[in-house]
Amino acid sequence: MADVKLLPEAQELLDKWSARDGKKPAAYYHKTDISDWAQLSSLWETSLEMLGQIDILCNGAGIYEPPSSTFWNSPGISPLAEDKADASPGVYKTFAVNTMGPIRLAQIAIDYWLENRNVEGNLLWVASLGGYVHSLQTPLYFASKAAIISFVKSLANLLTGFCWIELLIQLFFTLTPIFHPEYCRDRVRPDDLTLTPDHCATVMFNVLTEPQYGDGSIVETMLVGTKENPSVHVREVPLTALYPTVGPVGQDNHLLEEEEKFTKHLQENGMRK
Repeated sequence: MADVKLLPEAQELLDKWSARDGKKPAAYYHKTDISDWAQLSSLWETSLEMLGQIDILCNGAGIYEPPSSTFWNSPGISPLAEDKADASPGVYKTFAVNTMGPIRLAQIAIDYWLENRNVEGNLLWVASLGGYVHSLQTPLYFASKAAIISFVKSLANLLTGFCWIELLIQLFFTLTPIFHPEYCRDRVRPDDLTLTPDHCATVMFNVLTEPQYGDGSIVETMLVGTKENPSVHVREVPLTALYPTVGPVGQDNHLLEEEEKFTKHLQENGMRK
């Protein structure tokens, strides 16, 4: 487990599975700010030391566009903004946590799996329906999740023919501490029809173990129905419906040709050649 701090439930889990006798599963915690790439490297190295190899990476980081890093509080103007107006390079913390950090961690993982073909790697992302719906209140959050969706689909071709898979789960309104702060607590309330962390964990386990998922699957999950009769709705999102239906063919279409060449290069040589 990697986070800036653990919630009580996570600490309880860590305490329960803290034994290191090798006879039963063990849990580990590595304090990590995912926006800090040095801490990501430390996380990966420590995980390899503790676990021996890494088979599954769950990229689930997210902050809900806090006042300190929101489009509506301009750096250098708003006293609430903590992003620096003169930063070089400039970056919103919301993007650093939601997008840049997870992509960097995925980069480390994919390089590791390409160099260690015996490891059956699984890259699981946890994102949001905000990646393809929209909100004026939190445009950075929604844009940061849209970037993750595009990144996941971009990697899908690389996975074909490998023994490892990549999946993304899109969650709709899950009642977790992300909605506890005062600035956003009114958007998702305890009496709303929302997913629970247990719902999410079940879907995560299912998509990692059921054969119909893989190679860039985008799996949408939401709680539907009524409070008296709720149900978890799961579907694979047909993003290909958004793809162009017309375009150049034959000798004029070099984009796909070069894409196939690059994919083959990565599959044969990894990222280091």
